[in-house]
Amino acid sequence: MRIARSRSPSTGRARRIWRASLSRAEIATEYAAKRLGEIYEEGFTDCSRESIEMLNHAVYSSGPIKDILIAKDGRICSAAQDRDTLAQNYRDPVDGVAARNSGIVLNPLHMGDKAAMAVTWTFDDGTLAMALVNTDAMVFDALPQALRETGAVRLSLTNGRTVGAFEGPQWQIGGDTEKFQFRSERYPLVVRVHIPNVLLNKLNMDTSGATKLVTVTASLLLAFFVARGLVPPDNASRRLRNALTHGEIVPHFQPVYDLRSGEMNGFEVLARWPRPDGSWVSPTAFVPLIEANGWAEDLLDTMVQKTAQEMQDILEVAPKLRFAFNASPAQFTNAEFCRRFLRTLQKVGLDPHRVILEITEREEISDPETARRCIDKLRAAGVAIAIDDAGTGHNGLATIRTLGAAILKIDKFFVDGIERDPRTATLIRMLVNVAHEYGMRVVAEGVEHNDQLGALTELGVDSVQGFFLCRPLDATGAKQEYARHLAVLLRDHVATVEKTDEAEGEPVPLAGSA
Repeated sequence: MRIARSRSPSTGRARRIWRASLSRAEIATEYAAKRLGEIYEEGFTDCSRESIEMLNHAVYSSGPIKDILIAKDGRICSAAQDRDTLAQNYRDPVDGVAARNSGIVLNPLHMGDKAAMAVTWTFDDGTLAMALVNTDAMVFDALPQALRETGAVRLSLTNGRTVGAFEGPQWQIGGDTEKFQFRSERYPLVVRVHIPNVLLNKLNMDTSGATKLVTVTASLLLAFFVARGLVPPDNASRRLRNALTHGEIVPHFQPVYDLRSGEMNGFEVLARWPRPDGSWVSPTAFVPLIEANGWAEDLLDTMVQKTAQEMQDILEVAPKLRFAFNASPAQFTNAEFCRRFLRTLQKVGLDPHRVILEITEREEISDPETARRCIDKLRAAGVAIAIDDAGTGHNGLATIRTLGAAILKIDKFFVDGIERDPRTATLIRMLVNVAHEYGMRVVAEGVEHNDQLGALTELGVDSVQGFFLCRPLDATGAKQEYARHLAVLLRDHVATVEKTDEAEGEPVPLAGSA
């Protein structure tokens, strides 16, 4: 969370307490988006009578959510009277800002003369779910009574567009006030709180009073979110926690292939949560909830332990294969994270030299110095660092190099645009050239057809992964795919030997033959 500097003596106190308040707001916002995920996961997206009833229930059980729109296969439906507002945003979205989950976009809207926000989630199959959130009402009671007359609160997107505001009746624009600014790490949201200096001076005379006042404000904010249904019932988190504790969340493995040799050189390990009926909960629905509850390291531990257990036979016979796990920038800024991760590797017997940690670029690295110290410890132990989603986020290539990354992963967004926009190929070539100059390897993800594969090869990409080559597989399927891959390589080698034999007129023995 990034916080603007301020000259008031009370800044440190307000900073600490308002940071906690915004953290709770981030979680509440994440849960609000999760409602759309639940509607999608439960299949209420076909605009049937049952789906409309579910949309109505979701709207009327949550005060700030004024309407929900679903668009799928050319059909559009909504729950309430604000369909025109959402439909206009669906057809012509304005000033949207992508969240850390690139499928979610926030847009500024208006409900009459009040600011509002659209939360739009586009799922992998093209289904779109959009919620109209009355964010203006969310900040109405944000300030306690002592600050409400002369203070102001403004909620905006990171592009500056206001999505919620409250100004006290005696608030004066340009007056002698102190501004506290807080930026969310999880969503593209900024909160600005304006308090008159005369009131701050009074509060500074009574430290306990100032602390109590802002603490009450934070409590009121959280109570507001809970009362209006933005925080879901505990059973959603409880189900997820139970699934994590009892090993129900399992790893799937997507192969990564070297473009020059054609060999499989590793797997990306992806978390999957099966339902009792055999279907799967989308990671975009449960991973944000895991992160919001502070369970990301528990999930990573689970993925490492299950990988070491389920892929043990491959680990023994394929020494060149490496396994890539995902972690967030926030984890790297926690000094204990690196020690815990290395202890986990040692405990399960997984050689650090076989491990890659992918750190997403969609989220800013708030403390590069701490992150660098953590990464140095991991690299010294043999763990390689990869920058995921390259080109889509906050951190420039200089920062990436400073962190000592060995691998740069090009996001699917750019791979999809190779054929549609010549500028995309130029950008990929630039990323490849700079990465190679820094001594980094480049992996492109999300390859879905042969033309993309050919273009990436010409652009100098080192390795690729994607559905065109192989979907993520469970441990059994991954081992079968590796065996099939070896068989194909052997077949191609034999074919090459036969061609050489025909060309030279004498046999060339296979390696290891007598």
